[in-house]
Amino acid sequence: MPPPTAISHVLETCIYVKSMAAAQNFYTDLLGLKPDLATDRITVYPLGQTTLLLFQLGQTSNDVVSEEDPGQIIPKHGPTDDLMAAFQSSKGKLRQHFCLAVPSREDAEKWETYLRGEGVPITGRKKWPRGGYSVYFADPDGHVGEIASRGIWEHY
Repeated sequence: MPPPTAISHVLETCIYVKSMAAAQNFYTDLLGLKPDLATDRITVYPLGQTTLLLFQLGQTSNDVVSEEDPGQIIPKHGPTDDLMAAFQSSKGKLRQHFCLAVPSREDAEKWETYLRGEGVPITGRKKWPRGGYSVYFADPDGHVGEIASRGIWEHY
């Protein structure tokens, strides 16, 4: 049996953060992303057809059950209890990867200069065979961020 419909794109992707305040400062103030929702548990950044979700580490360990309809549940997600202690320690890092898109190589290079000037650790860069360019950086939680221009994939 084939799938019922075609999947069009990734709607949400998430990363887990140790300090929501530090993460909000980085993503909102430094990267200039505009939150649609910001709480101590979650921050939501709409980006084109995709949404970047920041979750406070340890705050998604239980199902969220609707009070109006207990049959509607958002299931728990994130690290299991046996991994949580390592991630919450000062040395534990998740190093989740995400990539933010810009139109041109020049734009990616401008971001590289900007991030370096703001003291953000630049952890790598890559010239892609299709002509794209990526700059990699570390966010406050050690996640591997990437800003990439068109030309890294066939579709972008």
